[in-house]
Amino acid sequence: MTSSSMYLILFICPVLVATSVFLALISWQEVWDRTAIRYVNDLMPTIEALNIDKSKIPKFLRIWGLCILCTFGLVFLAPPLAIAAVFLVYVAPRLYLNWLISRRRTLIRDQLVGVSAALANTTRAGLSLAQGLEAVGKDTPEPLAHEIRTIVSDFQHGLPLPTAIESTKQRLRHDSFTLMAASLLTSLERGGRITDALDRISKSLQENQRLERKMESETASGKRVLTILAVFPLLFLGLFFLVYPEGTIMLFSSLTGQFILLAVIGLVYFSFTWGQRILKIE
Repeated sequence: MTSSSMYLILFICPVLVATSVFLALISWQEVWDRTAIRYVNDLMPTIEALNIDKSKIPKFLRIWGLCILCTFGLVFLAPPLAIAAVFLVYVAPRLYLNWLISRRRTLIRDQLVGVSAALANTTRAGLSLAQGLEAVGKDTPEPLAHEIRTIVSDFQHGLPLPTAIESTKQRLRHDSFTLMAASLLTSLERGGRITDALDRISKSLQENQRLERKMESETASGKRVLTILAVFPLLFLGLFFLVYPEGTIMLFSSLTGQFILLAVIGLVYFSFTWGQRILKIE
């Protein structure tokens, strides 16, 4: 074998290895994407209905998968702590997506108050309901602007306005929007004055928003206490490390100490979850 052939082989082999690794990662990425999306598949219809950007969800789930692999490394160092770490990482995507859904619903609720008042003013100025929706939609921020544009677009493409409003109501399944849509549909079907109906809707939405914000403020102190109590064991562990470092290290190095930490993490997690359910207002 000549020296040129040897150099050629030495050049081709790493390229082939790198190519095979790259193709394997691509194939495993596709398998992981299909597997991970099933875990949050029940939340996807709500995310799509609320028009939440889902383009970053696959990337987030890939990072989540890498975090799970990293936590599995604890199995050889601290098996009890690995159980807690894997569980916390496992529930993280659903907690994050539920938080996104809750934040989007709250944003739509707050925007509906201003939209209903603006829509009443446009109809009072002589515009029809469809024209008022089109005018208000231009000045409304996202995400509610998208929903108004969808109603206007459906109407302009030949769909009756009550049907367009009903379709958006069924898709969103939002209490405040349902209240507004029901009043509009009743006025359109029975021929009532839209302006009076919108004024009543605006006052009702303002009162609902005031009550919900009042309840949120009344439970805010309880949620703050829950957060402090959940973080306190970690702060106590750090303080204990400053006072007695050898004993703190034994918690992580000995099997008995790891089981104690696992019990503490479990108690903190379930206590925090239980407290949130108690403070949650439906």
